[in-house]
Amino acid sequence: MNTNASAQTTAPIEPGAVGSPEFIRIGDARRLFGLGRTYCYGLLAEGKIRGVSLRKRGAKTGVRHLSVDSIRDFLRQEMESQS
Repeated sequence: MNTNASAQTTAPIEPGAVGSPEFIRIGDARRLFGLGRTYCYGLLAEGKIRGVSLRKRGAKTGVRHLSVDSIRDFLRQEMESQS
């Protein structure tokens, strides 16, 4: 396995940076932030995070996308309220 040490960094990824998504699917929220599906839908219903459901006209189901910025904001607020 060939790794390039100069390409690796511990610097945080800035919102909107290349490789840093603006929107994620519900399943990715668990992998990236540790937030489960039911919890995410609850946060959406309470207006604590933002998301959008995309579906074709006449389709019964669609794809839900969550705003990464709104999740980060929610987590920051939770951290501040617990300190």
